[in-house]
Amino acid sequence: MIDFDFDKWCCGCTSCASACPTGAITMQPNDEGFLMPYVDKTKCIGCGKCDRSCPHLNTSEDMSNFSLKSFEGKPSYLYFSNQEERINSASGGFVYDAMRAAIKDNGVICGCVWDDMMKAVHIVSDKKEDLQRMQSSKYVQSDLTGCYPKVRKALREHRKIVFCGTPCQTAGLKHYLGKTDTENLISICLICHGVASPLVWKKWTGAIEKKYKGKLVNVNMRDKSYKGYSTSYSKYTLRSASRTQKKKNGHASRECGNLDSTYLADEITRNVGMPTYLADSYIFLFTDDLYLRKSCNRCQYKADQNGADIIVGDFYESTPSAGNLGCSCIMAMTEKGRQYVKSLDGEILESDYKTVGVVNPMLWTSVKEHPKRTEFFAVMKSGKLSGEKLFTSFLPMRFKIKKILNQIGLFNIYLSFKRYYIRHQN
Repeated sequence: MIDFDFDKWCCGCTSCASACPTGAITMQPNDEGFLMPYVDKTKCIGCGKCDRSCPHLNTSEDMSNFSLKSFEGKPSYLYFSNQEERINSASGGFVYDAMRAAIKDNGVICGCVWDDMMKAVHIVSDKKEDLQRMQSSKYVQSDLTGCYPKVRKALREHRKIVFCGTPCQTAGLKHYLGKTDTENLISICLICHGVASPLVWKKWTGAIEKKYKGKLVNVNMRDKSYKGYSTSYSKYTLRSASRTQKKKNGHASRECGNLDSTYLADEITRNVGMPTYLADSYIFLFTDDLYLRKSCNRCQYKADQNGADIIVGDFYESTPSAGNLGCSCIMAMTEKGRQYVKSLDGEILESDYKTVGVVNPMLWTSVKEHPKRTEFFAVMKSGKLSGEKLFTSFLPMRFKIKKILNQIGLFNIYLSFKRYYIRHQN
């Protein structure tokens, strides 16, 4: 029966619950909103499948050897899609192209979407419209419940499947599948700095709905339709109802002498946009590591420990030929992954692990716990602060400085100097 310090080490991948043959393990949110395994001991038969499928129990806790050198010799590329849909992807559209190729080949895809309640969930699908829902970043931990068994079912049916998730989710899938034939699986792991609490995300969406008086129906956290990749925007799409008065039957009411009227509700959709990293409090505090899962501070699945065929992320410096619609950077961790990258129809530029790694240190390093993390969750749970104020009260001074730099047109210059410094420090 699975048993360790869940609060410290559990990544919430759902592998243990998926593997349990009796349903003894269910995933339930803790008081911070993160899914944790709950074990009903009366249903446990002691088969050990949960232990064998758990990535934490089957991955070394020793992270001292993680470094950029873990990727030495791995084929590395810069990539951008030739499809017009690249504008809807967070960076260069590599994952979009990888999944599009699978669907064209009658395959299956597994990735993260927003559900009807604006909750981040992973789904397994063979529909093109779901591929579009999987585009762009969702800066909150997704719920994988039920996905791993569906991936295994597709593999047993000899269907090609492309999976995309965080390092821990990818490692969870690897250990869940065990001895299953994975020849038809292409596992893609995102370069990840950590995952945010779904409960915190719910608090933020509630604040947005209250402020803009509408129901949130979609979010694009890396919208490029306004200023492109260089300054992405968070685009919140809200729907609200307005009442319009219409005459009923077109004649006056005999009882009161007034026109008998009825009110019909018309839906109004509006988009609210703000620079992703310069004005969106939720995303800034997420990238500042304020409300990440505790296991993110000691991630065992960095470097080459996640079992992925391909690791992908943003190439923030971009490349001139990619224009202003984004560029992906890729490391092929297996020969199968390298061949799949080469089979796609986007633009592929040969690179090297140092070029990719110097702008993506999260490939091998974990973030440190934010000094105000405990305070934030205590305040959230107490209800002392609510709505947007819960977030704005925790914004550091450098957020305000960045905002001012952007307003006077110096922020991109600041970024260029910062990246130059990082490049020449490595």
